[in-house]
Amino acid sequence: MRRKSARQFDVDPNIRAIKVYPVIGSNRSVSDLKTIGIKLTREQAIHLAQVLLAVANKWDDIDITAYREPRQSDFTHHITVTSLE
Repeated sequence: MRRKSARQFDVDPNIRAIKVYPVIGSNRSVSDLKTIGIKLTREQAIHLAQVLLAVANKWDDIDITAYREPRQSDFTHHITVTSLE
């Protein structure tokens, strides 16, 4: 099986987020946490929703990955929507 990305749909797959929790450098280990968090602006939330709606029509399983390392140019975090089918 190979991983599919949202690029094949008529949506911009370059999804951004304001912040991903826990932040890098946190005293808590990711394995010790019960939750993770993603902070989005209204526009970012709408963009993520549009991508999810586009892929949900074709894919049975959807994986959302949020990168904890921010982009240096604007300090936003990249989010990917993929499927392993």
